[in-house]
Amino acid sequence: MRRMTGAVWLSGLLGILVVAGLIWLFQGGAQAISLQVVAWQRDLHRALTLAITELSGAPSPAAWVTLLGISFGYGVFHAAGPGHGKAVLTTYLLSQGGALRRALALSCAASLLQALVAISLVAVLVHGLGWLTRQAMGSVAWVEQASFAMVTLLGLWLCWRAVRQLRRTPAVASAGAAATRPPGAAASREPHQHAHHHQHDHCGCGSAHHVDPQQAADWRTALATVVAIGIRPCSGGVLLLGAASLLGQFWVGVSAVLVMAVGTALAVSALALASVMARGWAERRLARQSSGSRVQRLVGWTALAGGLTIVLLGVSLSVAGVSSPSRDPLLTPGAERGGQPQESEAPRQSPFG
Repeated sequence: MRRMTGAVWLSGLLGILVVAGLIWLFQGGAQAISLQVVAWQRDLHRALTLAITELSGAPSPAAWVTLLGISFGYGVFHAAGPGHGKAVLTTYLLSQGGALRRALALSCAASLLQALVAISLVAVLVHGLGWLTRQAMGSVAWVEQASFAMVTLLGLWLCWRAVRQLRRTPAVASAGAAATRPPGAAASREPHQHAHHHQHDHCGCGSAHHVDPQQAADWRTALATVVAIGIRPCSGGVLLLGAASLLGQFWVGVSAVLVMAVGTALAVSALALASVMARGWAERRLARQSSGSRVQRLVGWTALAGGLTIVLLGVSLSVAGVSSPSRDPLLTPGAERGGQPQESEAPRQSPFG
């Protein structure tokens, strides 16, 4: 009874962490922190625009260091604020698991994709089609909806995979029980079959001749997670590129946005590593207190709960975005005062010459 109680408590820990994270993101308890982070982001964005203005007027190593340093700080603060990307990544790693290297790869890839999408939006819409920066910012809402749809589809895929895992768990447990039977005619053929399978999988050359379907599915899921998170660009990056375009410094803005992505990746990676280590600790405790089949079932139910959480997150964000689209906090009246470049109808110089 004590072991069962400990297993139930540890399995519920992951769900509690996920729910607590979602409450932190969407409830009023973190409203003051979120507003403070947004205020810091707005101040950093003004400082970024001033740094680009100074660099365009008098290029110098000191101006470059100032611009890139502020960009890095903006990326860290952007990652510290609330956002669906961190909720999706944390829920995915807590409920599905993964190695530390995979957590780092997911964090860095999602941050880089956010920067690349922001650069592509400004390059295509502002320089290619002649849109204003505010019009390009309006298109971010459509990209957001695509991101929320991807989050919902990712959650459904995780639920389907978890259900398949739960259905296979009894069969795995039966196979383990069969392995403990006395040796017989049926059991005597098992080593031969295993050796035959092993012989086809490895010929001694040191490399595999086929891709494990489970491993391929895991990488497809990881890729879908990166796309769902990173397809929504950073609004501060879009505004920064717009200001750089007005000054004829598009490529300077690109450099600043890429450094911004490095800061975001650093902060998100810390959260991802904490999620992986928390899950690893819970799994080790479960392995010591429960049987293998029970651990597998608890892991399967945790994966299903994580998939359902991601589905609910994607649906709720999509409905909220359609019913009451929010205005970006950086696009406030007077946000571009103090000598910073103003939006105008003047045509912009193409960054591609």
